Amino acid sequence: MKKLVVVRYLAYITFILIILSILSGEAFAAKSSPENGNRNQYADENTIDTENYENSSEKNRGTESSGSESVKEEERIQTQDRDKYTAYKLERKHTQEELQLQKSEYREAKGDFLKVRNKIQTGKINPGSEEAIDATKVYLNSSISYMIAHLKNVKTNMQHSNGSGAEEKIAAIDESIKRLEAEQAAVKDASSQAELITSVSSVRGIWTNAQKASLAGAGQIVSQKVGEFLEKSENLSGGLEVQIQSLNETGVNTADLQTRLASYNQYIKAAREKKATADSIYEDDTATQNDLKVANNYLRESLNNVNKANQILKVIFDELKGHGFNEIGKVITENDIKTELNNTKGTD
Repeated sequence: MKKLVVVRYLAYITFILIILSILSGEAFAAKSSPENGNRNQYADENTIDTENYENSSEKNRGTESSGSESVKEEERIQTQDRDKYTAYKLERKHTQEELQLQKSEYREAKGDFLKVRNKIQTGKINPGSEEAIDATKVYLNSSISYMIAHLKNVKTNMQHSNGSGAEEKIAAIDESIKRLEAEQAAVKDASSQAELITSVSSVRGIWTNAQKASLAGAGQIVSQKVGEFLEKSENLSGGLEVQIQSLNETGVNTADLQTRLASYNQYIKAAREKKATADSIYEDDTATQNDLKVANNYLRESLNNVNKANQILKVIFDELKGHGFNEIGKVITENDIKTELNNTKGTD
């Protein structure tokens, strides 16, 4: 009998280790915790896009329109942009609040679960007791709820990203949520360790695939936005070169401007190279989760280079503006994408 109890105990400890390793909420909590100063992994790729909502009104106001119909159309577009952005902020606020609620409940359930584990280890309760099973079910259920809240937060950001392939990625997220909800129902009806172990195994597979899809999707959408900026930067660089040359022909010493432009071009080139490396990993169907994290690091380096290029761009513009080249301001405003490096911390 004692041997049987030991076997049950070891089986339960193994079960606990499985749960703690594959359902570690902290593994995904750090990606979405506001108190860590980070955003959800999809929040960052969509930072560029949400600025489009805010900046589009400025662009539209600068568009010359002829006739009352054109004015009405312009106002309609501005209103749509504001409404979309307002709706996005409200939805995002709701999903983040839900995420924090589930995080709190997860941590509480985990604490209770660990207390039960300690009771089992000290022989105070049986591994198959009702108390042990109930604590495990509550912990497993809260873990799944936390996962679902995370995926819904991801989905909210992706719905407003306007990136290519977003619909397909959203459909994949919906499928993962549906499967997790099915496992949640199975956990509720479970009455033994064996049934719970089956659920844990299923959840592990669902969550692993969902995490991989989230990492790849986030990276690809950010990369697309960066690519759009880099494409515009080529024309911008050419325009700056013409302006600097024109200024030089008036007798102004443009050595510093030329040096800054060369630095700008170098940062843009480095950004392209890092982006290309990241893209090659995102496009690899066999890429592992660790591979995707490496790709996200490359993309973060690309964004860092873009940010540095933008800082130089502003200096060049200010100096040219001092010499009367105000017309280039419109070009820079339209191409200036604010990409602070910390906007990508959530893509880990």
